[in-house]
Amino acid sequence: MALRSAQTIQSINPANKQGIGDMPIMSGEQVEEAVALSAKAFESWQLTNYAERAQKLLDFRKVIQKRGDEIASLITQEVGKPIVESYLAELNGPLDSCVYLAENAEKILKDQSIQFTNPLMSSKQGIITFEPLGVIGVIAPWNFPFSIPTMAILSAVMTGNTVVLKPSEKSSLIGLKIGELFEEAGFPKGVVTVVTGDASTGEALTKCRLAKIIFTGSVEGGIKVMTQAAPNLIPVCLELGGKDAAIVLPDAPPDFTARGLVWGAFTNAGQACASFERIYIVKGKNTDKLLERIHHYTQILRMGQPEDQSTEIGPVVDESQLLKIVAQVEQAKSMGAHVICGGKRRDDLGGYFFEPTVLTGVNHTMDVMMKETFGPVMPIMLVDSEDDAVALANDSQYGLTASVWTPDLTRAEAVARDLNVGTVFFNDGLFSHANPQAPWGGLKQSGFGRSHSHFGLIDLVNIKHICKDSPAGSSRFWWYPYGPTRAKTVQGGIKYLHGATLGTRISGLIDFLGGLLKKAD
Repeated sequence: MALRSAQTIQSINPANKQGIGDMPIMSGEQVEEAVALSAKAFESWQLTNYAERAQKLLDFRKVIQKRGDEIASLITQEVGKPIVESYLAELNGPLDSCVYLAENAEKILKDQSIQFTNPLMSSKQGIITFEPLGVIGVIAPWNFPFSIPTMAILSAVMTGNTVVLKPSEKSSLIGLKIGELFEEAGFPKGVVTVVTGDASTGEALTKCRLAKIIFTGSVEGGIKVMTQAAPNLIPVCLELGGKDAAIVLPDAPPDFTARGLVWGAFTNAGQACASFERIYIVKGKNTDKLLERIHHYTQILRMGQPEDQSTEIGPVVDESQLLKIVAQVEQAKSMGAHVICGGKRRDDLGGYFFEPTVLTGVNHTMDVMMKETFGPVMPIMLVDSEDDAVALANDSQYGLTASVWTPDLTRAEAVARDLNVGTVFFNDGLFSHANPQAPWGGLKQSGFGRSHSHFGLIDLVNIKHICKDSPAGSSRFWWYPYGPTRAKTVQGGIKYLHGATLGTRISGLIDFLGGLLKKAD
């Protein structure tokens, strides 16, 4: 559900700069009310069994499928994503997550037994339980405004948590739609609550007493979230920026590789944290052919209105993002980079459009190679060796994903193990965020924590150790009183369990057993 407010801000269609609706700006008091509602819902939701939660997820899946056209159309209108990508990149991940979580969460999070090996612990039985944390704050981005928050929410509620979602102010209509869909699927009131607004609304949420915050956005935004959450010691999971490298080895097939690089650089107009923003081509006999094919496939991309099913490149999200892209390209040109194709904004198309652009002659003194672009720009460096490519790929403040392009998968794996990132793709990229079976997250300024998969579920629970023992029998060996006999017994036990030689261990066993039979000093 979503709480309402008298104050609103307007949502803008980036393809035509027209307003498409108003969204409420929630005050700090309203955010606190939302968190309180979610905390109240947690009291009963945490007690529902896995089968009931799984059924709710499968009901939610039916709602997405039934209303898929409506959801995709809203995504395309509010953030300018080509309609094909609104289906492909936004709906598949949540749909697959419903099935994966319904079928696997209980198995992953079932109680586990601990086997104690120390003989002094023989009367004890250890159990590990995985319990929900409470109210999870999800602060979502605009670039994948449906799939990213929805997959996070599904994992959180399946583990027994409740959620307060704060969508980006650039995609809050979609955020409100998410809340509506969970309500339609029959989730109890307060299990999923949506608060909308600007940065002040997000700040209010981070200062509430949440069990955890999941934030996806910029490095600067992640630092603010950590700072705001710190006084209450709220743990955070941060999925931040990327400057993802593609390493092309000399034996990579030119046509196939060019098609893959063009898609990885320009899908969603380059507005993905895992977009290919740096291409390192190891020189070889196929280099010229590869560059020609990249130029060809970039030139034939169809830019236009995102509602058109033939459109492949839509607008970027707003003017500030467009100006950032223009500034990076212009700086690179002034420093000697060559524009192979594209390179200009397209105001004639009526929105925030920038041509898909390929640059060569770039280097690591240029912002386009070191700072996140988040736009349809593919900078290419030619390098002499595989080692050079790996060193340059690792020369970044980010560490989200990378890709290696070669038919030699053994060689690709050797490269992959040298890359300082969270995910390495062979001959592809980006797609695994939509796979609920695969963990997602990065290193360095790309953030920390993991979402999705077994590891993402573990991030959403309290790992509790329960140790069982009865009061029957003698007191615990390690209780008072101490004395020489106790000291000798302990020393013997250490020798018996950890002695380097058989003689030491036998001697230790004698002292240990003898001490146990003696009365404490």
